[in-house]
Amino acid sequence: MRINLSAICIPITRLLLIVLMLTATFCVNARDARVVQVNIFGDGNPENGVEDSREQVLGGHRRGVSLADQRMNAGTIKCDGKVRGTAMVLDTREFAPGLKGVVLASAAHVLYDLEEMKRFRRCEFHFLALGEIRKYRKKIDLKKVRMGDFDPSMATAGPEFGEGDWSFLYVPRPWKGFNPDEALIARDFHRQSGGELRLVAYDSSAGVISVSRDCTVVESDHSDLGGGRWKGQLLDDCDSAGGASGGGIVAVLQQKQYLVGIRSGSHWNEQDFPASEYPMGPPDGAVWNKNSNTNFGRSIDAYILQELQEFAQFLERSEATF
Repeated sequence: MRINLSAICIPITRLLLIVLMLTATFCVNARDARVVQVNIFGDGNPENGVEDSREQVLGGHRRGVSLADQRMNAGTIKCDGKVRGTAMVLDTREFAPGLKGVVLASAAHVLYDLEEMKRFRRCEFHFLALGEIRKYRKKIDLKKVRMGDFDPSMATAGPEFGEGDWSFLYVPRPWKGFNPDEALIARDFHRQSGGELRLVAYDSSAGVISVSRDCTVVESDHSDLGGGRWKGQLLDDCDSAGGASGGGIVAVLQQKQYLVGIRSGSHWNEQDFPASEYPMGPPDGAVWNKNSNTNFGRSIDAYILQELQEFAQFLERSEATF
């Protein structure tokens, strides 16, 4: 969901910044915030409808896409009774082959109550968003978390936000039917070339994990909305809705899938979309443009990969002592 803060927060003249949470605000007078679906890009012409490229993960065999191609590697994070975002299932066997549980990747802000500015106390992972099926929901060990330098009080400060908006989580007991061969291998975005880029993320409007295919993903520079304020800021045009925070930007190369980025949210230029005319931000179907209306996320890079390896090996050693 997009949260419009322009009427109740400190003004941001260059852009509005949001995170794709289901229920989150960052200002004291939170009841005045309005939430709407976001990030369905199009050709800008409302007369021919809204172009939406997403497919449900469980749809299978549509447009020649098989279930094997739509590997089952994502789910939702539910904290304190509500779905807060998406998490991706990682394959850590290369550097922690003896690990008994499962490592997840998500956005750090998903783990926070952004109204109270504090971490949630209880969180679960719901494989494929199937929380109603008991065998597909498992407890996340919040005592064993590795995350970036995320400060919830600074979440709307501007384009600087996002560099530390990543986290690795641990599910000590895998869900029934867990298959490590269907998990994603994390890979440096800057080292991948060619192939297709996708977003795999939760869609709160449909209550399912969806896939947005053939995305454009570029690294921010000084000329766009992100301003190139930090290395590894990715801008993308993948269609998404509320709950996409923590979703995976996935590269498909030679029929293999790799996690190369983590979705944080979206931002847009107030000069192009003034609050007086667009009080809830750019409408569905608006044209994607990295200078005026875009999603953003955190790339997987050498630093993030090192953090993942150290975290998985720490978990493996901890289990060996018991």
